[in-house]
Amino acid sequence: MKNTGWTCLPWAFAKVIDRSLPWLIDQIGHDGSDEPYMLPGVHSGFHQQECIEVLQKLGYACTPIEVVPQIQPYAGGPVRQIWFPGLSTQEQRNDDRFAQHLKGTVGVLTGLVLPGGQQLAIGHAVAWCGKRRLIFDSRKNIPTVYPLSMCGTYGFTPNTYWKVQRIHNVRTTKNGPLNSSAAIPEEVQSPPD
Repeated sequence: MKNTGWTCLPWAFAKVIDRSLPWLIDQIGHDGSDEPYMLPGVHSGFHQQECIEVLQKLGYACTPIEVVPQIQPYAGGPVRQIWFPGLSTQEQRNDDRFAQHLKGTVGVLTGLVLPGGQQLAIGHAVAWCGKRRLIFDSRKNIPTVYPLSMCGTYGFTPNTYWKVQRIHNVRTTKNGPLNSSAAIPEEVQSPPD
């Protein structure tokens, strides 16, 4: 099964855990192709949580790390960006903090992409391999693999990193894993080429 315009998210999660896109879509239970928005060609696609539920049953934890964390006390209220103490400058705090989460880990970067000729940004997801410091992107007409520094060149603006880690001591029940309180994260292997 080829990646379509609406399957980049399960494609990226499947790549990180070395499974196929058809396998993950089968586990999720739908292919994301329905068009519930009353707009022709706009598919339902997938939500991160659908992929996370499957990964959790396999004994993986998915931790969201925001590129620029913000607090908003109520809908429509003021937004305040979070700065992290202990680092020298405000910009360096977020850049260094985010880079530390990417270093040597694997996961999925979600964000927005502005397709050529379009004026509306759409959601997109790519796989990240921290050991190789490379992004694996399923889009057509761009290099499949590129460094994080080239995101802007290819029109991708990440906003969240879903760090994927194996959890030890996962006991399985008939409904999936029962995670032990002593579960310890383990880094997942680099995604294959």
